[in-house]
Amino acid sequence: MKILSIDGGGIKGIYSAAFLAGLEERFGKSIADCFDLIAGTSTGGILALALAARLPARDVVTFYREWGPKIFPTKLTFLYTLRSLLFSKYNNVSLDRAFKDVFKDLKLKDLDAHTKRVALCIPSINAITGNPMVFKTQHDPNLCRDLEYYLWQVALATSAAPVYFPLAKVGIPNSAAQNLFVDGGLWANNPSMVALVEAVAYMKMPLQDIRLLSVGNIKSKTTFSSNSILSRGASLWREKVINLTLEAQAASIDHQVELLFRSLNLSSNYIRVEEPITSQTHLCLARMDCAKTKNLNDLEIMGRHRADCEGVKRRMIQLFTEE
Repeated sequence: MKILSIDGGGIKGIYSAAFLAGLEERFGKSIADCFDLIAGTSTGGILALALAARLPARDVVTFYREWGPKIFPTKLTFLYTLRSLLFSKYNNVSLDRAFKDVFKDLKLKDLDAHTKRVALCIPSINAITGNPMVFKTQHDPNLCRDLEYYLWQVALATSAAPVYFPLAKVGIPNSAAQNLFVDGGLWANNPSMVALVEAVAYMKMPLQDIRLLSVGNIKSKTTFSSNSILSRGASLWREKVINLTLEAQAASIDHQVELLFRSLNLSSNYIRVEEPITSQTHLCLARMDCAKTKNLNDLEIMGRHRADCEGVKRRMIQLFTEE
């Protein structure tokens, strides 16, 4: 069984999309035809939904280039900045339009219509109940709860990052009730473990028969110096508390998954791809919301370069060419 996991990371998702586009072009295969299960959170969830809907990864790159500057506008006025101390940094109007534009009226149940079905797991948080939630396709007969959700609704639910965007208000299928969702990255920014548990518990797959490709993006670390202000209030934490949560969660899951496979002598079954920042010039690439043309260009170039490097390695070749 082959699993693809895609991290969250805001606009940095264009790196992940470019990386996967490079692999699609190298091997001449659709990502959805190469994997049995795809898990994606936040921007990774958007990419996962698009791939499961049989959109080429290069089209998702185009999506980020077209909609990124509208979703994350860079020309923010002083009044807008002042407002963001109390409210979300951005509204989700463009986000909503973008998702409806790309996913149209497709529902989760429509993904099962393809000859080669790919299972899907998209983490979020139900803000009304306070519980984690994973939107799923029906890869088990009992998994029928989410089938009537539109893909654009699922995309909104998984990408409603606190501080950056408002909570996502999503209508419950066959009901007049409106639910509220928060970004799944708060508990599963790296959804690799979500995918592994799904494969073992619901798809009855032994761990030794699982091969996992975990795709991150630009690896960053939110850190503090020893003389930092210790008594930080909300205005001083701002994005840092969210970034620290997402980064630490992704790193810990990577370590847990690596240990799990290594403990069973299955290290070759796990591939983790992410891009460390090695130059001061590229520090801006680590930001979740910098959608300047230069940044988008550099992120795409780095993603495609990584695909060129990884695509010639034996384990990646086996993943895309062996059944």
